[in-house]
Amino acid sequence: MTPPFPGRINRVREKIATQGLDAALITTPENVRYLSGFTGSSGFVLVSSATAFFITDFRYKSQAAQETHGLEVVILKKTLVDEVARIAGETGLKRVGLEAKNVTLDLHDRVIAAMPDAELIAVIDLVEEFRIVKDAGELDKMREAIRRAESSLTALLPRLKPGLPEREFALMLEEEVRRAGARKIPFDTIVASGLRGALPHGVASDKKLESGEMITIDFGAEAGGYFSDMTRTVFLGSSPTAKQQEIHDTVRKAQDAAIAAVKPGVPMVDIDAAARKVIVDAGYGDYFGHGTGHGVGLAVHEQPNASPQGKGEAREGMVFTIEPGIYIPDLGGVRIEEMVLVTATGCEVLTSFPRELRCL
Repeated sequence: MTPPFPGRINRVREKIATQGLDAALITTPENVRYLSGFTGSSGFVLVSSATAFFITDFRYKSQAAQETHGLEVVILKKTLVDEVARIAGETGLKRVGLEAKNVTLDLHDRVIAAMPDAELIAVIDLVEEFRIVKDAGELDKMREAIRRAESSLTALLPRLKPGLPEREFALMLEEEVRRAGARKIPFDTIVASGLRGALPHGVASDKKLESGEMITIDFGAEAGGYFSDMTRTVFLGSSPTAKQQEIHDTVRKAQDAAIAAVKPGVPMVDIDAAARKVIVDAGYGDYFGHGTGHGVGLAVHEQPNASPQGKGEAREGMVFTIEPGIYIPDLGGVRIEEMVLVTATGCEVLTSFPRELRCL
């Protein structure tokens, strides 16, 4: 199979041409990997109208030669700024784009000092615009990341018992995810039980699980550099209260409404609004304060965003979460999170773990 990286470089090259740039320096790690295939921790891509360079240091000389595709590998002799200035001087680059969301003021100032004759232009979402739609190879990796996460939770749910600290279960889950093949944990695992369930990002604590509590578990896995993200809320005991069940049912209905709204051309704000209306109509609008979903890929939080501030429309090939929640300080909280793929006519729910309020 032909590697996708040269094609991705060409798309960036076309885009910088429309912006009147001679080149763009890519420093965001996820964008570097997307354009080059490089899996190491230190590398940069410089794309010009004529060629593309992958710049790294001696530690990654062999790795860069093996992993990068369609780029000329340059090994740093001094600093990144020195190397970029040298290439710019030799190839006549005058207008160079820098990623506005990632370049520090220090790096910006050093590039200016090293390239006094060049014009530096801030570029926004130069590569992210392309990352927003996944190709078949990316989807295969994301499906595997989901499989690793779901098999791990399936194996460990029976070990949720009263007296077990949240932090210990989180550690067990992260270890299981790694045993399933993940090389990374995408974010700190959330295990929030009882009243702590009202914390949307209640990272696992030393609190011990108690019978009669709802427990929100939010975690992910990795495969080939791509991530998964899922949340389930379970009940520790034989029978939840009517209020606990009502909240869980409301979140499920909100999620169903958002999923039903997903199809190409639908504004992302409308997908959020579909979930939010269900929660507001049920009387819990004040307890849902975050967006309904976010993109997932090489980063666990990336474009697009389904929120009241979300921009753009759903497009075929996008992958994002649908994760409404209700968080009540004196009771606890519920969140259920799925990952969906926008298809030609609607969406495919990629996650398959049961969503009902499971009693353990």
